[in-house]
Amino acid sequence: MKDRQTSMPGPHTPRFVHGWLLAVGLMAFVLVLVVLPPFVGTTARAALMGGFSMVCHQLPERSPHLLEVSLAVCHRCFGIYAGLLLAALAFIALWRWEPILNRHAKLLLGLSLVPLAVDWGFHVLGWWINTPWSRVVTGGIFGLVAGCYVARAMVQLTTSKPTAPLPGVASESSA
Repeated sequence: MKDRQTSMPGPHTPRFVHGWLLAVGLMAFVLVLVVLPPFVGTTARAALMGGFSMVCHQLPERSPHLLEVSLAVCHRCFGIYAGLLLAALAFIALWRWEPILNRHAKLLLGLSLVPLAVDWGFHVLGWWINTPWSRVVTGGIFGLVAGCYVARAMVQLTTSKPTAPLPGVASESSA
C-alpha cells in the first residue's frame, strides 16, 4: 500500500494547491449558479432552473427564496451544494486525516446519507415533520462528506502523473 507521500503530495506543493483551488472554484461556481435566479432576467433564470431541474424537483414550497424568487434548487439540494463548497474549502486543513478519509470512504458516505434518509423517511411515514432547516442541515451533512471526496479527486487529478501515453497520442520521447 502506498503511503500518502507517494500517492498524493501534501498541501505544501503547488500541484496540490492547484487541485484544491480547482475544487473550491468549481464548487463556488455551482453554488453561485444555484443562487443566481433572483438576480438575472427571465431568460437566464429559465435556463438556470431548467439546468438544475435535471437533479432537483424544485418545488416552490420546498425551495429557498431570495427577493421572492425561488433559487434553482430545493432546501436539501442547497444544503448539499453549500456543504460541497465548505468541504472543499476545509479539505486543505483536513489533509492530515486524508488516509483515514480514504480508507473509510464508503462507510463515511453511507453514514452521511443516514440523517438525510431519516429526515425524509420519517416525514413520509408521518413520524416527523421535516422543516426547511432539517432539509438544509441533512443535505449539508452529506455535502460536507461528499465534498471532501470531490476535493480529493480534484487534487488527485492535478497531482497524478500519467503512466502511459493515450492510444494514438505521441509521447514527448517519441516526438
